[in-house]
Amino acid sequence: MKKTSILVSIVLVLTFVLAACAPQATPEPTQPPVEETEEVEEPAEPEETEEVEEPAEPEETEEVEEAPAFEGVTVQFWHVYSDEPGEGLQALVDEFNETNEYGIFVEALNQGNYGDVEDKVNAGIQSGDLPDVVMAYTNALADWYSVGSVADMNPYINDPEYGLTEDQLNDLYPHLKAAGSTPDGAWIAYPMTQSANVLVYNFTWAEELGFAEPPATAAELEEVICAAAADNATKGADFEGTGGLVYYPSSTNWLHFLYAFGGDELNEDRTAYDFSTQEAIDTSMYILDLKEKGCIWQTESYPNPEQAQRKALITMSSTAGLPYYEAAFADEGNEDEWGFIAAPGPDGTLAVNAFQQMLGVIPSTEDVEMASWLFVKWLTSPEIQARWVRISGYYGTQVSTEALLADYAEENPVWATGVQLAAIGPSEPQTFPAWSSVRRTINDMAAELYNATDQAAVEGILATLTETANELVEEVQ
Repeated sequence: MKKTSILVSIVLVLTFVLAACAPQATPEPTQPPVEETEEVEEPAEPEETEEVEEPAEPEETEEVEEAPAFEGVTVQFWHVYSDEPGEGLQALVDEFNETNEYGIFVEALNQGNYGDVEDKVNAGIQSGDLPDVVMAYTNALADWYSVGSVADMNPYINDPEYGLTEDQLNDLYPHLKAAGSTPDGAWIAYPMTQSANVLVYNFTWAEELGFAEPPATAAELEEVICAAAADNATKGADFEGTGGLVYYPSSTNWLHFLYAFGGDELNEDRTAYDFSTQEAIDTSMYILDLKEKGCIWQTESYPNPEQAQRKALITMSSTAGLPYYEAAFADEGNEDEWGFIAAPGPDGTLAVNAFQQMLGVIPSTEDVEMASWLFVKWLTSPEIQARWVRISGYYGTQVSTEALLADYAEENPVWATGVQLAAIGPSEPQTFPAWSSVRRTINDMAAELYNATDQAAVEGILATLTETANELVEEVQ
């Protein structure tokens, strides 16, 4: 036992001695050394984002033009012209179709005379077969307006983009807007051209009779026509009863003299017809007095041949009859100077009975109505109107048209005498209720007035005319 303990002790001592003599190993650090440095955040990794493409350069493409404002709109136009005037009007319509910037196409159709147009529109109101623009007298347009078959053009005429400027409106002769407007202010008839009932006067013959200037008053008119009648009374049987004024008792001629005498068809407040005025009485008595003195007479047909034969110093005619008078004077070889004058009244008032060749727009869609107005506006513009006047022989409706026709007036001196006359008017009240029927009544009673025996009879006829006219208004209302 003792030997065993000594051996164990020796082993332990050797172990300690060996351990002390062996080289020291560096111990493995358990944590990395910490340096005292400023804390710096590592930059964050960029987040993955959707890749944004750079804007591409615009590709060069062809510009797409906008379609014209009324592309594909067709306007049907009914008119009354045939032969040369009809061909001339069609040429203007073709020009509009080829050149207008709106894309509008107009189909122009001749419908015969004004009576034919009235009949066809009246039928169309029942059937629905109507044009978009129609040429007609104002009284017919007023009748159609009263049943909703003609449009008020005020919204189109006053449209800021497509209407008329203030200068263009002021260019119209003053009486024309009123002539085409109804009592309630609707503008239903726009003037294409105009004509007038005038006195056709032989200047050369009158000068031979001692009258260097045309008559300026009703008294001077009586003097010159009675002088012509007296002159023809010395020329033999072929000239018996001729020489003075050819007068047909019609509504057109009677109203022409009524205007010269300062009268019209309506009462003072413009609410009813009144033919019993002093002016109407004086007009009728003046004509009767000329008849009793043998200074007026009648022909069996249009009096242009008789005037060319010096059987009439003065006749009454529309300015549209000019070509027929020219032909008559040419046929007779008569080189007298002749032309148009106004009828003079007692105080020197000068008047004609002015008529307009009017255009109306039939109610339709807004686009078609505006397209219709744009055609009307173009056709009646001074430049186009001046060209139409050369074709038709009518007169313009705007002051600026006159300047464009200066050379035409110089080449056509008789036509030129009517330029200012057509502008002075006045015009019949064609938009007043029942005017078409009232005018026919005046036509009938003009013959009665021409055959009246005295002033009492005249006053009775005029009172009956007034009563009948206002009854006709009640019927239509």
